[in-house]
Amino acid sequence: MATATGPQRPEGLILFSLGDFSYAFLRVLETTHHGETVLTVQQRSRLGPEGTYLARSLPLVSPKYDAETQARIRARLEEEARLAAYLDHPNIARVLGRTVSQGVLYILSERVTGARLDTCVTAAVLRGVSLSAGFALHVGAEVASALHHAHTRTDEQGRPLGIIHRDVNPARIYLRPDGTIQLTDFALARSLLPGRVATSLPRPQGDAYFGAPEALLDEPMDARSDLFALGLVMLELVTSKGLYSTPTLRASDLEAALTPEARAKVVAAHHIATVADLPEQVDDFILRAATYSAQDVEELTEEVFPPLRSILRTLLQRRPEDRYPSAAALEDALRQGLAAWGAPYGAAEALAEVRRMSSASRVNQDVGVPTFQDSGAPASDSSSSAQWRAEGCSE
Repeated sequence: MATATGPQRPEGLILFSLGDFSYAFLRVLETTHHGETVLTVQQRSRLGPEGTYLARSLPLVSPKYDAETQARIRARLEEEARLAAYLDHPNIARVLGRTVSQGVLYILSERVTGARLDTCVTAAVLRGVSLSAGFALHVGAEVASALHHAHTRTDEQGRPLGIIHRDVNPARIYLRPDGTIQLTDFALARSLLPGRVATSLPRPQGDAYFGAPEALLDEPMDARSDLFALGLVMLELVTSKGLYSTPTLRASDLEAALTPEARAKVVAAHHIATVADLPEQVDDFILRAATYSAQDVEELTEEVFPPLRSILRTLLQRRPEDRYPSAAALEDALRQGLAAWGAPYGAAEALAEVRRMSSASRVNQDVGVPTFQDSGAPASDSSSSAQWRAEGCSE
């Protein structure tokens, strides 16, 4: 017999109702390592089928987890639904509500369509190029605007909510079919909501490859941790490289460079990652987060469009106090970089760039190309903006 929680549920099964609508099962997208199952559901009214949405589901009781773990996972999902009441920004995907039906908690959100940035990066790698600095500046400015909105939310009494996304990475950022940018998934966000309970063990949240050093080394985080993560995203867009990638470095050499204090932090962070059953490569990211240098950042960004190069070198500072003080300050710097690009660059140009790259990638190899579906030292004065634009993804 099909049930709302069983894997054998048929397409069209009504899972829950919210407001004036009911929602029917379409398909399972994934079961995350955080414990919930992500579904696509169809909204239905008395007039028939309406649009499609995303729903994350979690049984209130599960044989997979003990009661404490299950309660922690549920608390995190409940908190995301509560945070949604405070987030109202065009670049943030909306959470529409929560309900419990037949022993299952459902969190309903809009279904974001478009190309995820991680698929854009894959397409660029297949073509042997990187996305343009104009694209990265545009994406960065739009995401920074969304983060500023989240970081500065207050409750009804005007008290800061202290929201930190904690999972800014290319898979959480979409280029929508109209060229606009949207940040998704505040499921791992930290906040100071009244009545909030601890929702996780001390461990890196989200994709560790895009985590700030303080996130990986179990140090205090704040809004500037999200800015570091956004810096790593932009770095990958324009170089197809990551700060924590160490293909030519040996772990023994990195460990030898650690101070006693840094070594103690790395050992403790490795222990936390092991207890949390994180992938083995997270150990490498932790070690790299503790050992990368300003010279490493300078070398990675040496060929980047100068205004963006300067921004990245500020964002990727190890100490949060040496980064931009806020997402608003970062957005201002990114928009100044766009002005220096020398030609208009916005939603239309971002969409055109990805479409050109997608078409070229399909000609060469029909894998990994972006699809618009749901789930992504100062420079020499001789380098003109036009030269930098020409090195993007134009045909």
